[in-house]
Formats: sequence, structure tokens, C-alpha cells
Amino acid sequence: MQSSLKLKTAASLLELNNVITTDNKLLDKHLHGGIQLQKVTELVGKPGAGKTQLCMKLCLLVQLPAIVGGLAGQALYIDTRQCFDPHRLKELANKIIGDYNLAVHGFRPDQMLQNVRYVECLSAGRLIANIIALKEYLQANPMIKLVIVDSLSFTIRMLTNVIQRTALLVEIHEHFQFLMSSNNISFIEMSQNKQIQPKFLSAIPSKPNNSSTGGNPFETDDEEEEIFSKLKLPLRLPSNFADAHIEHLIVCKNWLLCVLATQEKLTLLRFFLPRAIPPGEVALDKYTSGYKIGKLFLDRTGHHVIISLVPKATGVSADFLYIHCSETPKAQQLKVRRIEKFKDHEITAVAFNTYYGDETTTGTILFGTSRGLIFETELGASIDMPRKQLYDLCQSRITGLEILRVPNSNRWIVVASTPDGIHAFQDVLRPEERSLHSIFSSYGAFAEKQKTDLNYSLLRFFAPPNSKYPKQWAWLSGAGLRTGELSIDIGSTATLLGDTLIKLDFEKGKLLSFDERRTSVVKSFVLTEYHAVLLYADHIKAICLLNQELVYHEVFDESRLGKLQNIERDAFTGTIYVYTDRIVFTLRITREERNIWRIYLDRGQYELATAHAASNADNLQMVLTQRANAAFREGAFEVAANYYAETEESFEAICLKFMALNDKRPIVNYVKKRLTRLTMSEDSTPEAIKSLIIWLIDLYLIQINLPEQSEARRHEWQAEYDEFMREPYVLSCTSQHRNAVQQLITQHADSHNLAQFAISICDFEQVIGQQLKASRYAEALQTLAKQTDLSLYYKYAPKLIEHLPKATVEALMAMGSKLDLEKLVPTLIIMDTADQRKHVIRYLEFAVYKLNSSNEIIHNFLLHLYAQYEPKLLMKYLEIQGRDDTLVHYDIHYALKVCTELDVKDACVFLQCLLCMWTTAVDLALQFDMQLAKETASKPQDTTMRRKLWLRIAYHDIKGTNDVKRALNLLKECDLLRIEDLLPFFSDFEKIDNFKEAICDALKDYNQRIQELQREMAETREQSLNVTKELRTLRTHNVRLQANEVCDICDMTLLVKPFFIFICGHKYHSDCLEKQLVPMLSKDRSRLLSMLKQQLEAVMTQPTTSKAAEPEKDRLDIKAEIENILASDCLYCSHMIETIDQPFVDDWDQVNVEWE
Repeated sequence: MQSSLKLKTAASLLELNNVITTDNKLLDKHLHGGIQLQKVTELVGKPGAGKTQLCMKLCLLVQLPAIVGGLAGQALYIDTRQCFDPHRLKELANKIIGDYNLAVHGFRPDQMLQNVRYVECLSAGRLIANIIALKEYLQANPMIKLVIVDSLSFTIRMLTNVIQRTALLVEIHEHFQFLMSSNNISFIEMSQNKQIQPKFLSAIPSKPNNSSTGGNPFETDDEEEEIFSKLKLPLRLPSNFADAHIEHLIVCKNWLLCVLATQEKLTLLRFFLPRAIPPGEVALDKYTSGYKIGKLFLDRTGHHVIISLVPKATGVSADFLYIHCSETPKAQQLKVRRIEKFKDHEITAVAFNTYYGDETTTGTILFGTSRGLIFETELGASIDMPRKQLYDLCQSRITGLEILRVPNSNRWIVVASTPDGIHAFQDVLRPEERSLHSIFSSYGAFAEKQKTDLNYSLLRFFAPPNSKYPKQWAWLSGAGLRTGELSIDIGSTATLLGDTLIKLDFEKGKLLSFDERRTSVVKSFVLTEYHAVLLYADHIKAICLLNQELVYHEVFDESRLGKLQNIERDAFTGTIYVYTDRIVFTLRITREERNIWRIYLDRGQYELATAHAASNADNLQMVLTQRANAAFREGAFEVAANYYAETEESFEAICLKFMALNDKRPIVNYVKKRLTRLTMSEDSTPEAIKSLIIWLIDLYLIQINLPEQSEARRHEWQAEYDEFMREPYVLSCTSQHRNAVQQLITQHADSHNLAQFAISICDFEQVIGQQLKASRYAEALQTLAKQTDLSLYYKYAPKLIEHLPKATVEALMAMGSKLDLEKLVPTLIIMDTADQRKHVIRYLEFAVYKLNSSNEIIHNFLLHLYAQYEPKLLMKYLEIQGRDDTLVHYDIHYALKVCTELDVKDACVFLQCLLCMWTTAVDLALQFDMQLAKETASKPQDTTMRRKLWLRIAYHDIKGTNDVKRALNLLKECDLLRIEDLLPFFSDFEKIDNFKEAICDALKDYNQRIQELQREMAETREQSLNVTKELRTLRTHNVRLQANEVCDICDMTLLVKPFFIFICGHKYHSDCLEKQLVPMLSKDRSRLLSMLKQQLEAVMTQPTTSKAAEPEKDRLDIKAEIENILASDCLYCSHMIETIDQPFVDDWDQVNVEWE
């Protein structure tokens, strides 16, 4: 029987005890399991690569049980660079305990920190002394299994003697070997040497930085440049300064000024760095007799220099020089003068006013003295303003002075520093006010008691290149380096914000020897955006302002490079200059922000970490992942979901995290954001997008239809779901997979959202059908109105009008002319109730009167309804349609048939009139309306027909009544009737006396008409005689032409071509007359003229035969007809007069086209 226990051998446990895991599988693989015991492991990398972080982590990993890769031991950390951070160590301990689940085994962060022993060695002597003392210490503490030296090379490089340095290294490693063999421990030492490629090995190409967040966090690109690198600045010194020493140097706006000293003289040189032009030069010997130069001050333009002179012996007053610099095309001019008004004051600080100064004058500037006095003055080539004392800092030496103005305001700030404090003065000045006197009326001070014998302090500001207002400040004092930011709030009373102290351990310096102390005390420093570059006696260091870690260290070999003097920064360009007494170097800064994101990330300042990591996708992924994890741990699940969606973390793993929560808002947000990313990705697949959309729909519907969900929450989920379904990519996907979506919604029994989905994908037929089955007619009509498929109106309107006649008709009317009226007839014939009939008539009236429909079916239908239900409206309709049978839109015969069947007599009369059925119309009208009959009889245009109709009316009105009065009235109403026409309608025995007056009137009328006819006949006879006489005269009429007669149209000689001459005297060439006359002819005559000319041409081209008389006759006949058309009347006397009322242009459209 096999045991279920997983047993291990003692040999395997022994193997586990020989290594310390690095907590990184890839690194452990390369190190054959981890850090080996009884071996020295050297970590080599550039500053900022993560060596210190790895070592601190190993101090904790060595404490782990052997089963998980540790040794259950302790660690000793020897620090030579002051880089050990206990706060960071505690953070790492918390992380390791969580990763390995060590809390259940009793591990605590404080306990793990107790197992890390720490010793600081700031010199080579102390380092070797501590290594020698390790023998007894390890024997007394056998649990120590790991010793770390951070950093061995850092300490050894401080030794300038190569032989001593080599001997010390050999001695240290001999001690390491002895201690490892006798105590079974491991040594780790760190080096910051640059990696050198062996000559016999080919270079390994660098790989792109595309590693995942699961890789080694301490790995960096070996080919990446260091943040700070030193470059020699080639200054072209004149040949007579080959052996000179640099005593002072200052730079601004690329103007470099340096004081060079030789055995014979002291000279100031002024270089313009961008161009290789001869430097400006001025001798200072005659001004510095008995003095030494204290400091140089240069304004922002690079044209005003102030040199502070300090007496070499007591009893001599301090002094200073002012040098105004200018340039000509040939050379530079440096004018030196002594400022006597400050004769008794040692100038220790100068604040130039960058807002008012220019190349000719400094503007208002401030001087700080060694006795704590602040003066105001102005200097220039020709200006020497009196000094004005502004403030007294009570005998405190002023070490720094700066004038600032808050952007976009008149708030001015003056910052002054002394060895024991910073003083800030501020006030709002008037725009025209130049003096800073009012600023010093009230001030705030940031003071610190001096803790050491450091008798100086430095105040520095950092502003981006070419910016006047700084972002950061730093103050070097007895406690260390204090840093912070400057306020940009116009209304704020605070000026210097923040107070981060970087401890430089000046107190410990008291215990060191003179040489060690000299090299461990900061002489000067400059600020960059994220670092402080510190200058020591023989080296420079760069410290990150955020985590105070050392990122750069450079030792200057005094024997080779000279003695380090100072470090300066060009405020205009941002370039840093480091100089010894022999050489000037520039300190190049390369992407100093590269690791800032990691610092902010470790601090939990995720917004800043995200902003700084945005340019690198891998870094950004690490930030977002850690930020999401932190938010999830804190219970901010929606925030975590938003950040997880931006990471490349496993989709399934994140979903499982959120699915366990009762609140589904985080999972919905996460999936939505991942879906958005997926739709924007070129590598996405339609199937993946479909899966996420279907899942999101399911999640939404669950929340919407949750029984215990409140109405407000349900409404909120519904609104969000509606917005989601309106997204273009969602619409596209759901349209392609409509069956799956419809099936899902149906499973949730959500009829509302099923209808909404059908609307979104334009599948309205199914929705309307379901709504009608459920008798939800109002919803069905609403759905029908939302869609644009007209066929659905024709299909479902008959059903809807049965139940909602008014609303249905209004919906149809809202569609206007889009609907085909003929296809709506099945809907309109549903008139079971009066309400339905009313609204059908309303729609037909809308179609006829508003849409101006000419559809005969619609008009016939409306006419039929009018005839059957609204006879009064029928006559109004007929009158509107008019009495022209060619213009009406209904079928007249059908209308007459309907009206006859329904006995609408007045409409029948109207329609019979349209059909010219006058007799029938009058007979029908006589049956019910005599006046209508008379009106009808008066309508025909034919006089005979009118007379006939009136006779029928007379017969109907008189026959059988013998009413003479009525007959006389008819004679008055119709002028076509005569008394003799009406007499046959009376009886034979009617007395004639009653007609006497009418008969006399008729006889008089006849007599008058006979006389008129006689008169017309006489006039006609006279006109006939006149015409006969004129014709006789015309037979003998002739016209005499002169040889010089011309055509009245072309003004050319008349006799050269065939011509016409008219009795009025006008003469025209035949072709000229034709050209002018043809456009005036009617279409028929013009067509006839063309045909005759073609016939004449055909006759003229016939071959000559023996029977030539017949063609000649035809030719003469055709020619006579042509002449009859062209010369029937004179062009000027007849045709033009007749056409004078015709427009000049008939086809304006053609004219417009031609003009365009």
C-alpha cells in the first residue's frame, strides 16, 4: 500500500540549504537556484538599476524557511553609500509576507527587520576594520547567513593610490574567503562600474524593452545611458593662459565668465559658448591689490558682472567691482569700475531683477551683505543709483538672495537665506512700482537652528530652461538639504511649500579625520528637476529628491584633473558646469525622469506614477496593475475595474475576482472597457467581440429584471443598457447575430427590451405582431410610428384602425405623402362604426386637400362617402373640383351613378352639366328646384341649346296654368325667348289682350332689326364699289427704279440680285427678305416654305426632256407659292407691325444657358 505522504530525503533538504532564492524564477535559473553559500556574488550595474533594492530584498528572503528557498537565517548589511532605507525594507517585508502567506507561520514585518543587522562605513579604513571584526561577530551570531557590502567599489575608489587600492581589495577578499569557509555564509558585494565588453567577445545586441510585468523588476537595459554623464568643455584659452588656474566661474545664457590666475596676473575672460569667437578679457590686478575675490555674480542677460572683494588682512574694508559687458562686431568690451558707495560692505549675495533688467542696465537689484543687510540699487553702463537699505537680518550673513514674481500677477517675493534660516518677503506691488521697499514691511521666516559647525548655507532654485519663475527650492544647511516647491497661487500667503529633508549627516563628520571630513562635507550643489547634484572636495554625487537614493557618483582625480572648485547651472539653458582649477566639465542630463514613475509607484502616488510612465507601455502596465490591485484591496471595486481594464492582466482572472462580488457594477464596467479596447484593436476577432457583447447584455438584463431591485436602480440600469445598445459597434454586432440576442432577451421574459432591440435592428414586423397578439394596440402603433418600413403600415394599419381609429389616422397623416394612398384603401374601407367612418373621411380629406392627391380612387371613395353620409359636403367638394370635366380628379360617370343611386339630386344635376347632359339636368332640376333649372339652362354656350332648355322650362312652368304673368317674367329672364315662342303653350281661347304689350314690343323689335339690316346692306354696297375702283387703279400702277436704288435691309445695290418691290415703296432683296421674314412666320407656314423650297430644288435638278413644258409649269407654280408666302405683305409696313406685341426672346432657359 502506497502512502499519500510526499516525503523528502535529507539530501534534498541539504541541497535546499545551499542557496537563497531571489524570488525571481529567471534569475534563480541563471544563478543555479539562487545566491550560493560560501561564494562571493558581485552585483554590477549602473546607478538606478535596482541593486540596492535586490540586496534589501535578499536580507528578507534569507529569513524564509528552507522549504520555500530561504535559510531561516539573518543578514548583515554594510552600507558605504548611506543608501539603506528601513522604510522601503518594511514595505518589502509586507509584500513578501503576503506573497508567501507567512503570516500564518508567525512572521511579522517588525520581526523580520530585527533580523537584519546594519553597520555604516563611510571610509575605507572603517570598512576594513569592520570586516576584520566580522570573525568574532559571526561566531557570536551564527544565524547570520548573508553579508552584503553596499558598495565595495564606492569606498575603494576614494583611494587615489592604485597600489594601496589593489592591496586593500586583496586583503578584503582574503577575509571573505576565510569567513565563508568557517561560517557557511554568502557574501554579496555591489559595484557601479560601467560594463566593459571584453575584446575577444562579440557584442550582444540589445533587445527591445518589451518584457512583461512578471520579469525581474531590477533588470534594466544595459545599453541605456546614465542619467548624468561628465563631458569636458573645450575652452579656447589664449596662449598666454596655458598655465593659468581657474579660480572662479559663472555661466548664464551661454555667456561663461571665469577668473584665471597666473603667477603674474589675475584676469577675467568672457566666452560665448555657442560660437568659437575670441573671448573678452579684462585684467583685475589693479583692482584686487590687498583683496581676494569672494564670489562672482552674473545677471540673466550675461552682461552685468559683480565681483565681491574680500580683504586679505584685517583693517581693510570690503569692496566690490561692477563690470558692464557689451559686444561690437569686432570684439567684446568689458568696462570695470569700483562702486564706492558699498565700500564698507562685503557683498555675499546678489538678486538680479530678471523682469526689468536688460543689456544696458540691471534694473532694480538687491545686495545681501555679510552683516545681514539688504540694499536696493541699480547699476548700468551710465547709471549709478544711490543705495537704499531695505532690511536688516540682525548680523546674520546672507548666503542667498532671489527676486521672484508670481506668474500673471503683481505679487512679488524676495527670498533670503542665512546659515540658520530662510526668510521670505512678499507683497503685491502696483504695476508702475519698481522699488521693492514695500515688500519688506511684513515677512515670514523659515528658520532652523544651526546644529553643526557648518558655517555656511546655500540657497538654490530650479526653473525649467528659459523660465523666470522656479518650480523648486533647496537649502543646504546644518541639518542637511531641505527641498520643496514654490507657490504659484496669487492669493496665497505661503511662498515656500513643502519641507523634505535629505540628511547629509554633518554631525557624524565631527568624528572623522580631517581628510575624511574634507571629502564628506558638501561644498556646493545645484538642482535639477528630480535630483540634487552635490559637490564634495574630490567627487560629485547626484541624489534623487523623491527617494533620496544615490543615482550618480563621479570621483575627480586631483592629480590628473585638478582640484574641484565649484558647480554652477546656467539658469537660461539648464546646463550644469563643474570645474576644477584646470578643466571645465559639463554634466549632461539624459532622461532623468526615466525611473520617477517607479518611485511614485512605490509611494502609492498613482496619479503621478501614471503621468510619468505614460510614455512607456510596459511601465504604464505595471503602474495600472498595481493601482488596480490597491484599489481592489481597499474595496474601491469600480475604480479597480476601470484600471484593470487598461492592463493586460488575464481577462478570466479579473472576471472571477469581480463575479464573487454582490455588486455587479464593477464587472459590467470592466467588461465594457475591455470591449471598447477590443473594438479599437486591429488584432481583435469578431467572435471575441460577440462574446463580450452577449455577456454584457445578459449582465444588464439580470440587473434590470432582478426581483428585489429598487425602481430607481432598475431605471438606472435600464438607461445604461439603452445607451450601451445604441453604440455603433454594438448595433452592428447584434444585427449580425440577432437570433442569439433575441433568444437571450426572450429567456429573460423582457418584452420591453425585446421590442427595443427589434427597433434598434429594424425588425419591427415581429415586434408589432407580438404586440397585436397581446392586444397592446397603443404600443404597436407607437412601434409602427418609430420605424420607416412603409409596407408595415399597409399590413398593420387595418388592424389598428379597428381599435384606435383616431390615433391610427393621425399616425397615417404624420407620414404625409410618403404613403401610397392606393395601398391604404384596405385600411380605409373599415368603417364599422361612426367613429371609424369619421376618421376615415378625415384622412381622405387630408389626402385631397393637404396632400393635393389626384388619385382617382381616393377621390371616388371620398365622393361616395360624402354622397352616402355627408351630402352637404359633397356639393362643396364638387364645387372645389370645378366645372371643367378635364380637370376634375374623380370619375364623373361613377359619381353620377353613385349620386343617382343615393338620390343626391343637386349633385346629379351638377354632374349631368359636366357631361353636357343639359336636357336631363334641366328636367331633373325642374323636379325639385326651379331656380337650379334656370341656372342650369343658362350654362350652355350654344344659343340654340339654351333656347331649347328655356323652352322646356317655359313649357313646364306655363303649360296647364295659362299664367300670363309667369310667361312675361320668363321673357324678361331669357332674352332668347319671344312671345311667339310662348303662345303655343297657352290654350286656344286665351284672350290676346293680356299679350298686347308683349306683342307690340316684339313688333317694334322686329322693325328695328329690319332697319339695321338695310343700313348694313347699303354700307356693304358702297365698300364694294370702292374696292372695284381701287382695283382698276392698281392695274395701271407702276414704280420707276433708279440704278442706284438699294435694298432697305442690307443697303446694297438692289438690281444685282432678285428683289421685291412693294406698293408702299419698300424694296428688298429676295434672300434678305426671306432671312428677316422666316423667324416671324408661324410653324405651319415655315414648314410649308421649307417643303416648297425642297420641291423647287428637286424640279430644278430634273434632267431636261422633250416634255419640258410640264416641269416649267410646276416650277412657276412652286415659285408663285413661295412668293405668296414671302411677298404677300411688306416687311416693314405689315409683318413688323403685326408682331410688335411679341417678345424678343421666347426661350429664356436657352438664353440663360448661352449667357452662362
